Amino acid sequence: MTGERSPEGLVRDLVAAFAAVDPEAMGAVLADDVVAHITNAAGGSDVISGRDELVSRLGAFDYGSAELSLTVTNAVEPAADQAMVMVEVRATRSDGAKLHNHAAHLCTVRDGLISEWWMVDALPARSDEFWRGA
Repeated sequence: MTGERSPEGLVRDLVAAFAAVDPEAMGAVLADDVVAHITNAAGGSDVISGRDELVSRLGAFDYGSAELSLTVTNAVEPAADQAMVMVEVRATRSDGAKLHNHAAHLCTVRDGLISEWWMVDALPARSDEFWRGA
């Protein structure tokens, strides 16, 4: 992968862009035809196809209204084109509500960009409640 970021580097960049609420930086590491499997409130996963749709869906939550901290706690590359990172999530809303959670992100890289993303949230209903402001 000479001249390209490693899969782990790309996933870390994705997490950092998400933490910074930077849709442009997120889009920069995603393939146009990325397929994402994102944990939903019921604990299943929603399939989102395409970079624009994915960035738009992530932008539907008001992440910028909370003090958000995402910390990569572990990372592995299970295959030459994959990386999985564990992320500790801490957030505080302006009304004082707090979230402490963990998520795993398994990504496959093709042509230097993330082409597939599996995100598994440890407490999906709690995350949904927090980000929707309930």
